[in-house]
Amino acid sequence: MQRISTKSTSWEIYSGLCARAPLVARADGRGFKKVLEGCKKPYDIDFARSMAGAVESFFLDFGPTPVLAFAFSDEISLVFLEAPFAGRVEKIDSLIAGFLSAALSLNLRRPVSMDCRTIPLCRAEICSYLAERQDETWRNHVFSYGFCMLREEGLNQTQAMEKLRGLSEPEIHELVFQMGINLAKTPIWERRGIMVYRKSGRVAVDWEIPLISSKEGKALLAEIIESAKAGSKR
Repeated sequence: MQRISTKSTSWEIYSGLCARAPLVARADGRGFKKVLEGCKKPYDIDFARSMAGAVESFFLDFGPTPVLAFAFSDEISLVFLEAPFAGRVEKIDSLIAGFLSAALSLNLRRPVSMDCRTIPLCRAEICSYLAERQDETWRNHVFSYGFCMLREEGLNQTQAMEKLRGLSEPEIHELVFQMGINLAKTPIWERRGIMVYRKSGRVAVDWEIPLISSKEGKALLAEIIESAKAGSKR
């Protein structure tokens, strides 16, 4: 039977919405509280490896388009110097969310879903954006350890949350220290996140990244970006 066109695109009011590059596509887990129920608290290396593996699969499948990715908890930020899919926001959000959801589901051996949003940036804002997400990584790190320690002390979830809401970040840090954990000595990936990028023609997963706002971090970011630019000219 011959298909008759109904001009359905006229109903797709956002299909023409495009974003300029550089841009970030940020994916977040949906309903991951249940996904993490069986994981080690406050951090599970196997879950982190599953997240990193999903990002690595994305890099291998999508070729040279993403420059780097930054991941922590259930969040993944993919940085693009050139807009994928001609910058079509619907396409970027749906395909990236779909791919990462599928890859992570395979890694975890259970169905999970992620959403995605597109964030246009200028070149100078890439470092600031990533430094901001790394700051959130640290805040999440402090809060997660504080919550876990209070639960181990016998507080229920509601009580632990209420106690933490009444404390500042330095106070939570000190609380955890008094309970026997120095947050400055925990694994670097827990504190600073994980970065995925191309190095010497391969996809590298970096578990010990520097502070992005530091001189070392800015140098690493500049090296990754320059390498990506050089590779795109070949």
